[in-house]
Amino acid sequence: MSDPDEFLKDLEALDFRFVQERAGTGVRQYAKEASRWLRYWVHWDPRDASVLFTWEFSIGEYVSEIGLQVGANEELNTFLFPRFDARGTADTAFVVQEMDRIETILRGIDFLEGT
Repeated sequence: MSDPDEFLKDLEALDFRFVQERAGTGVRQYAKEASRWLRYWVHWDPRDASVLFTWEFSIGEYVSEIGLQVGANEELNTFLFPRFDARGTADTAFVVQEMDRIETILRGIDFLEGT
């Protein structure tokens, strides 16, 4: 996307909120609370119109709520992350595609079948 203002408006329309600008780099971080346990992150570098998309799932808090625990039950420090973050252009379609991709993966987890 060539218009940074349009990309910012699109992020806000998707309920992403500004978190911080990294000193010295100009990279702006935005977060979206997709659920009580899932948070999306967009790290936008307006200088080269690139985006790093990542996410975190509070698996410790989630399993605690359903009566389980992970390890010694350090629920506040137990997160599920992607093995690799996604990089793309500052385009809303890229961000939405990544959100859809991770939601498909998380919906497909079956602990009984191991998938």
